[in-house]
Amino acid sequence: MTDPSKEIDDASQRLAIDISETKTPLNITIRSIALSIAQRHCGDTTVTEGNLYQQLKMDGLLAGPLTVNHVVEAALIFERYLWGEWSKDIVGQAIDQVLNEAEAVLSKREFNSPEPDDNPIKE
Repeated sequence: MTDPSKEIDDASQRLAIDISETKTPLNITIRSIALSIAQRHCGDTTVTEGNLYQQLKMDGLLAGPLTVNHVVEAALIFERYLWGEWSKDIVGQAIDQVLNEAEAVLSKREFNSPEPDDNPIKE
């Protein structure tokens, strides 16, 4: 199995310009990651072994040639996953709930509750 970081370094050396130090917005970064994952996924799931290809072809199980549309559709799916769309923003909702509960506790302590005693042990 190949090392992805080595592949990225090798590919970066073949680029005409160096964009490694360029700051990109989060949405562009997420899209780039999704496109990279989609390209890798489509490449890894393509049948490259001749005998297996022939057997799948004889059984009528080939899906047709891999096109750019397949990669783009996969990238869109991976992007939606990376944005957390299928988790229905579970993490975001959990953080919001914790912040709301913390705010409610802190507001009660500040306005409704007396200050705690410095010495909780009474004689």
